[in-house]
Amino acid sequence: MAKKLGNDYLLWIKGDQDFALVKGQQTISISRDAASVDTSTKDDAGYGTSAPGLKTLKISLDIIPNLPDANGYTALETNCNTVPAAPFEIQIRKGGAAGTAADAVFDGSVYGNISSTEFGQNDAVKAKAEFTAAAAPTKDVLG
Repeated sequence: MAKKLGNDYLLWIKGDQDFALVKGQQTISISRDAASVDTSTKDDAGYGTSAPGLKTLKISLDIIPNLPDANGYTALETNCNTVPAAPFEIQIRKGGAAGTAADAVFDGSVYGNISSTEFGQNDAVKAKAEFTAAAAPTKDVLG
């Protein structure tokens, strides 16, 4: 039985023309939460009932920036630091660094934030970028 390898899934950022790989990636994490819509009535015999509501999508990316990377990390930094915040498109592609648009397992418009940067003694500079949905993803076969 074949196992999926996390190394094969990388985040790409949309530039002026095409998508570019963000160099120096470590871990991508995706979480989805659904709000709960209360559907309880007095007829429910003492049990609350609910239905799933709107989903909240959060993606985080741990990076050791591998510079120069004008179309990848630097473009990500620029998009995340834009004021006022503006959405931009990302993809997560399987297939490693050779992934193509056909390998996209996630494609969506997001808002980004570089939430932390570490400058450790005798350590590589590390950054964490976090993304939230600006719209429903156009493709999401991860969840």
